[in-house]
Amino acid sequence: MANPFGTHYLPAAPRGFPDSWSTQRRWNADEESPFERMRILNPAAKASALRDIDREFTALFPQFKTVPIKASWAGMIDAMPDVVPIVDRAVEIPGLVIATGTSGHGFGIGPGMGRVVSDLVQGNETGHDLHRFRQSRFSDGSPIELGPSL
Repeated sequence: MANPFGTHYLPAAPRGFPDSWSTQRRWNADEESPFERMRILNPAAKASALRDIDREFTALFPQFKTVPIKASWAGMIDAMPDVVPIVDRAVEIPGLVIATGTSGHGFGIGPGMGRVVSDLVQGNETGHDLHRFRQSRFSDGSPIELGPSL
């Protein structure tokens, strides 16, 4: 539920977000899907968090006096509870490849991840042991181990 750096996971996404518990899970092809209702997960930044950042920056760098915040962003990131991405074939849906949870890693591992996912999609061997990245780690009874970055 929490990590040593203060990030915590809530039991549900905010109301209206495409993956909240109240989100409809099935719909007809002619109906608007939850993903069409909210195309971009881009909530407003918390004013109190921005004030804290400004105060802490000023305390760290008093020589700059006041530095105005020009822009802020508070979007959603895709992270797994163990902070390890999922890169796997979906056993239940033949042909579906899952590659998610790379936020925080994505830019640095993007080229390698792209090649691995491409190999998975094409049915090729990846040349890597992807056991750590399997989707079933959350349901097969194995202990959840935090990724090496924590």
